[in-house]
Amino acid sequence: MANETVLNEVARDGSLAPRVNEPVDGVMKDSFVRVPTGATAGETLRKVKTYPLDDVAASVVFVDGNGGGYAGFVRLGALVRADEETTVDQLLEGHDVRVSSGTDREQAARLLQRHDLALLPVVNESQRLVGVLRFDDAMDILEEEASEDAYWKAGVGDVLHHQDAVRSEKLTQGPIGYTLKVRMAFLLVTLAGGMMVGGVIDHFEGALEALVALAIFIPVIMDMGGNVGTQSTTIFARGLALGHIDLKQFFRVHMVRELKVAVCMGLVLATLGGIIAWAWQGAPNDIPMLGVVVGISLMFAITTACLLGFLLPWLLLKLGVDHAPGADPFITTIKDFSGLAVYFMTAAWLLPVTL
Repeated sequence: MANETVLNEVARDGSLAPRVNEPVDGVMKDSFVRVPTGATAGETLRKVKTYPLDDVAASVVFVDGNGGGYAGFVRLGALVRADEETTVDQLLEGHDVRVSSGTDREQAARLLQRHDLALLPVVNESQRLVGVLRFDDAMDILEEEASEDAYWKAGVGDVLHHQDAVRSEKLTQGPIGYTLKVRMAFLLVTLAGGMMVGGVIDHFEGALEALVALAIFIPVIMDMGGNVGTQSTTIFARGLALGHIDLKQFFRVHMVRELKVAVCMGLVLATLGGIIAWAWQGAPNDIPMLGVVVGISLMFAITTACLLGFLLPWLLLKLGVDHAPGADPFITTIKDFSGLAVYFMTAAWLLPVTL
């Protein structure tokens, strides 16, 4: 690894500047192996065997310099491959890879991840090794901090993050009355939307009576749209939480990409669904265009649901509305209403039925 002073890297990396300092010494561990400079590979391996350590803690041995300061580390694999009389000084690496005990824990976790280490050494003001940050602890820290980082990187600020945290706490731990009020509000919208969808089916009742095969594919169109919409909202939520979605470039980058994904998925699934519909109900019942109707409707439902899965959570977020309980009900209502309308209108256009 090239000599890169991580202490200086922390200082100059503005993107890692802590908002609330939670020092790494609060999560560091003292279970590790250390040997003095000059120790041989054989001596070091025998010492490793005497320590009751798990695989992570035993994967790296830290070396103290002549003055007691941190000198670097040696990987277990290098020790195993070396001759017994080889000194750790000859295998040493990572002299400049360290963080101070007062470093923010998220900074330390990101640096461990950046340098692909199992253990990150933590030193005190005298540059003496006082502990280590483990890889598994670092991943827990990054997961915990991901939501907060995402809001800041997206430019929506601490206020919005605080609001989202408060909403989440109320929904999961607050009064049941509050949870009912929030969730029922969106579900009432879904109920009204469901009635509207029922109205669409009622309006096209004549088409269903004339061509019973149309009814067979209604669940397919509704379920495919619902599943795609749920996929998209989940991907959006996780991407936002992990900082992979930049709200400042939402339309130019993320919506354009989601449109490409939606069209590709729609084409594949619509083609497959259309072929199945034709082979199953179309050809045997002398209605070959049924496959085309199902394919067009699936294409519309899948593309619409995929785009709404990104667009509606973003819109609710911009409006300051809790998108966790609100996005899916709106998506379900819109895609069901529009998808069935397109299905029946396409059927009336291509099949021998009247509205």
